[in-house]
Order: sequence, then structure tokens, then C-alpha cells
Amino acid sequence: MGASSWQGKAGLSPTERALLEVMDAGLRADTQAVREHCRRLMRRPPEDAHHAVTLRAELRALLTASQGHNPLRGVDVAQGADPVAPEAMNLPRDPETNQVLLRVAETAASHGPILDEATRRRVDALIAERPVREALVDAGLQPSRSVLLSGPPGVGKTLTASHIASQMKQTLLVVDLASLMSSYLGRTGRNLRSILDYAAQNECVLFIDEFDALAKRREDDSDVGELKRLVNVLLLELDRWPAGSFLIAATNHKELLDSAISRRFDVLIELPLPATEERKLLISSLPVIVSSAVSDDTCALMALATDGLSHSDIVRLCNGIARETIVRDGGLSSLEEGLVSLAVPKLRELAGEDAKVREQVAVAASVHLGLSNRRIANILGVSHPTISRAIAAFQEREQR
Repeated sequence: MGASSWQGKAGLSPTERALLEVMDAGLRADTQAVREHCRRLMRRPPEDAHHAVTLRAELRALLTASQGHNPLRGVDVAQGADPVAPEAMNLPRDPETNQVLLRVAETAASHGPILDEATRRRVDALIAERPVREALVDAGLQPSRSVLLSGPPGVGKTLTASHIASQMKQTLLVVDLASLMSSYLGRTGRNLRSILDYAAQNECVLFIDEFDALAKRREDDSDVGELKRLVNVLLLELDRWPAGSFLIAATNHKELLDSAISRRFDVLIELPLPATEERKLLISSLPVIVSSAVSDDTCALMALATDGLSHSDIVRLCNGIARETIVRDGGLSSLEEGLVSLAVPKLRELAGEDAKVREQVAVAASVHLGLSNRRIANILGVSHPTISRAIAAFQEREQR
């Protein structure tokens, strides 16, 4: 019996209502909801309770004892920790191949992903809900239980998921799509339901990457019926996803998702390509850049020259230059020279004879990176007055 069928009926005592709430959550296998109902009863026993003190004590004992029943509780997945054996956690497996369908992932380093301010605020807001879930429930609000991360490849969706799990102090379980997907009719759906049931019953953060492989639009005639059944499984599970666990899905192709799936997520966050400031911060924080004491000016040049690249593209580019430097020179003493040699021709190419592009580069270098007009002129191979006029024109338009 669902809560909606009895919640509005008169004549039920406070204790009867509390009992129905707990039974409803228990029958839905929502262990976190059961715990939250128990905590609420411990704080405020029903008005008709005859032994409130004893009830509080027994509820506290039950809650304490239940802490040991979550196979994921206490799993150490911090950076650098030894991986937890799947056998010790009884993770779900494909019944035919016996392959494990989930893996325990390391959580993000303390600095987390490099995001723009607006995206960072939205991610932080999700994390901030975690410690006050009970207060939200007491106020009649449903805590956020799921987020869909979308954006181009390489913008940090996986790292963001890892950061969220780390800050929530939860085990991060990652779906193994290769093990999940099966050519046998019906097996993929069963595997998916097994994964979602496990994560719903054991407090954790579940991460499904390449989500569009499972949740494509049902009107896509090119797909077989099995994939359409997967969407129906996901719709059902998202509707009943418990507040204790947190579901993160990521896709590079949000437009391929079934519209009903997108609406089921509590929060939708799109991660954009990094802007100039984020690119400079990313470059300046790379270990090889830090260890080589590369100057801020050079990091700024690289930030300008990597416009349009993703986070992972930028990391790959800088690390590639470092490797070439070590192979050629036996060390990193000339890394800065290599970075400048790449950045300056690229910037001159971008500016070229196009005054509009030249102005965009000049403004980014001046306003966002603080480079002097003379320094910008030297980089672009133009005169100092040319840069001054370009920046003055921009400032004039901004003041209108």
C-alpha cells in the first residue's frame, strides 16, 4: 500500500500513521527512508505513545545496530587507498558470465574539478543538502537524489562525480557498461535492475557514464525493443530512488536521451568548455607545470592559445610538451620555452589579419589575464597602439 492511499484518511492515530510510513518505506526497500522515519520518531514520539522514553531508547539502539548492515559503510575509497575486493561487498554480477557489474572507484583529490563559478555553485548546493537531509524531510521537502551531468567530452563529468562522492563521504560505485550490456534478450534489463536495486538498498553514490547508451529516445526506430525496455526500467527506478543513495548519470549527447528520463532527474547540470580563467587555473595547477616553476605569463599564454579545447585536451597537450622536452633534453629545464613556442604562433595565427579576432584575444589577455598592452602587442606581432585601440573600443562598447 503506497503512502498516497492512506495519508489523507481520517481516524488513524499518530502511531498508526508512523507504522504505515515505516512499513511503506520498508516494503519499497528504502532503507534510508526507514532510518529517517526512525530518527523522526526518536526526536518526536507519536502523541499517543505511552512509553516515549523507552521508545526513544529502543529506536536509538535499532539505529545504532543497523549501521553494521550496510555492506558499503566504512569502505575506504580515499585517494590512494587499496581497492576493496568486490567479493567482500557482494556486488551484483551477471548471472550468466559471473562478471561484476559495478566497481568501487577512488574519489577525487581534495581540489576537485575546475568549474566555472555558476556550475561550481550548483554542484556545491547539491553537496550542501547531504548533511541536512533530515531537516528537509521534516519540512516536507524531498532531498535531491539524482543529477544528470551533460557536456562535451573531456569537460570533467567523471571528475565531478568523484568530487561529489568524496564530499558526501560516500562510496562511489561505477557501472561497468561492458558487463551490463548483453546480446541476450532481457539480460541487460535484469542486470540494470540488479545494479539499481543494490545501489538503492546500500547507501552510496552510483555513477552511470555514457548514459545515452541506456536511455535513448524510445521513438528512435533504429534501436531494438530491448533498449526501449531499459528506458522503462530506468523510469520506474528513478521515480522510486531513495534519498539515502545518490545517482549521477553523465552523457556527451543529452539530445539523444528520452525526454521522460531527463525530467526524472532532480537536477540537470551542463558542464561547458573551460573559459580563459578556468584554462589558466587548470594549466597552472598541473603537477608538471608546478614542479617546473612555469611563470604565470606563460600559463596565461597557454590559456589564450587553448581556446575551444576541453579540460582533458589541455592536460594532454601540456603533458605531451613536457614528455617531448624530457625526451629531447633529459629534463624539464626548457619546458617553459616549449610552451611559449607553441602558444605564440597559435595566438598570432588566431589574430592574423582579422581585427575582430585580434580584439577578442587582446581583451582576454588584458581583462581576464592582466597582461600589459605592450606584452600583448609583442605576442601578436602588432604595434602597441593597435592593441590600445582594440581594448579602448571594447571598453567603449561596454559602457554604452
